[in-house]
Amino acid sequence: MKPQFPYKKLAGYSIFATAFLSTKSSESQIVYTDIDDVTLSADNEFYNIDLDYDGLYDFKLQKISGSFYSYWSEHLSYADYIFIAPLQSGNKIAGLKSVIDPSYGGFTQYFPFALNSGALINEDLTFQNNNFEILAYKIRNDDGGGGPSGGEWFYNNTDQYLGVMFVDTLDCKHYGWIRCEAFGGADSIVIKEFACVIPCELGVYAGTYLIDTTDIAINSLQNFKPTIYNYSNVLTININANLVGSNYTITSADGKLIDSGNLNQSNNTINLTCAPGIFIVTVKNAGSSYSQKIIVH
Repeated sequence: MKPQFPYKKLAGYSIFATAFLSTKSSESQIVYTDIDDVTLSADNEFYNIDLDYDGLYDFKLQKISGSFYSYWSEHLSYADYIFIAPLQSGNKIAGLKSVIDPSYGGFTQYFPFALNSGALINEDLTFQNNNFEILAYKIRNDDGGGGPSGGEWFYNNTDQYLGVMFVDTLDCKHYGWIRCEAFGGADSIVIKEFACVIPCELGVYAGTYLIDTTDIAINSLQNFKPTIYNYSNVLTININANLVGSNYTITSADGKLIDSGNLNQSNNTINLTCAPGIFIVTVKNAGSSYSQKIIVH
């Protein structure tokens, strides 16, 4: 169990950029930590997270690799797993569980959600408490054959968020998020930043410092920043569901309009036919805007 918040003080760590933030309500506060990116790629590499700086680690992210004999193959199998574990008894991770048929061992697996920016993390999500909650896994056999692979984070190659929750000594629930990026299925994961809510029972929007829709503009691009990237001359613009209907423009470095249109869904792709160069992508909605530079090869 965690100490109750009013009796805690923030610790000062020079390697972290840590903020104690407030929204419009004086009691709506978040502890936010931006760390130097931490990559877990080798066997048994791990990183412990203290969300609220009370001196107790809350969660551990870890990469493990190894060999074993499985029930589906006579050959030696090799596995890579990326998982998260709660380090305090009341802590939980948002996700789903899968019960394996007894004929295949009869066990339960736990898979944390890969949440998008702006997803609301609160009591409406399903939370699990298990010491081996699998973000991504990949299994292969020494005969060259492939084995099972999967997990909610297996196909993730952009920043997404773990939803987490911990409980203090008065059984008050506090919600938070951890921003990560997975690579190569289960090859590695990069941990980038995390945050948690101080007031009891209030949800938080993943990737933001915002905790209550009464306190924020839900159609603001400053509160819910889009994900914009170019790959093989296909521009992807992912936006929160609240921002569907936003406009976009693509301009050259000298201000010439290249393309424009509407973003009619959360995940949008645009084929780029412009000449190589540097371009500015701007998304606008309800008086707010967000711009990002892209390079076209």
